[in-house]
Amino acid sequence: MGHADINRPVFRLRAGVCLQPPAFIYSFKNIRMRYVYCMIPLLMAACHPQSQTQTRQQPVALATLSGYLDEKENIWVSADAHYIPDEFSGNAGAYATVSHVDESGNSKGIGLINRRGEIVVPIVYEGIDMGFNDGVCQVVKGDLRGLVDTTGREIVPPSYEYIAQYAEDGLLRVGKNDRYGMMNLKGDIVIPLEYQDAQAAGDGMVAVMAVPQRWGYVNLKNEIVFQPEFTAPGRFENGQASVQKTDGENYTIYKNGKIEKQ
Repeated sequence: MGHADINRPVFRLRAGVCLQPPAFIYSFKNIRMRYVYCMIPLLMAACHPQSQTQTRQQPVALATLSGYLDEKENIWVSADAHYIPDEFSGNAGAYATVSHVDESGNSKGIGLINRRGEIVVPIVYEGIDMGFNDGVCQVVKGDLRGLVDTTGREIVPPSYEYIAQYAEDGLLRVGKNDRYGMMNLKGDIVIPLEYQDAQAAGDGMVAVMAVPQRWGYVNLKNEIVFQPEFTAPGRFENGQASVQKTDGENYTIYKNGKIEKQ
């Protein structure tokens, strides 16, 4: 099972480093500014951390970062120098990261905005993936990952060491403490993190590895359908999959638990 995306890069902030805005933002400050910073209190309120219960039950009204879109430079020009947007690039240019720094240039958080300047991921995280995959964006605090949906809700607090970048069969592979399971795109654990590995296997089945190179299958209720006796997982299609046992022979297995030698 490849783990190629475990250490994929995320946008991170470094404490004590002053992130300088582009030069044209400084130029923007030198002209007569007509912006009224009435949106800043609303912005700060929107960025305030919420409990998991609150974020999963209450809709989030997207605040807007005061400023304007510079179409030519492909960047949001912030009216507040403490919020420093990057160029739009995520999801074909739909999103941009925004860094928040204090008066001393210390990092206070990073988030995402869309091309309307709406804050789609609160600017409170230490790291972030650029844009959304399968309707969720991965966020990082410390070395732990969580998920924020497209409404800005934190559906999974940063609590996992690994979350797959893309869903398969509507499931994300998640890991912590060298144990893996599966989570749906609502943030609910479907298969507990109790296996050495796990992967979506199609037709409502999940392949799980109990010990090295011994794979079995469970359904979405985590009920065992096949004991861990296969050397590698096969994917189900039309209710059946092809696998191999340690004897080197190939077998066809069926969702109903039936197994036949090929």
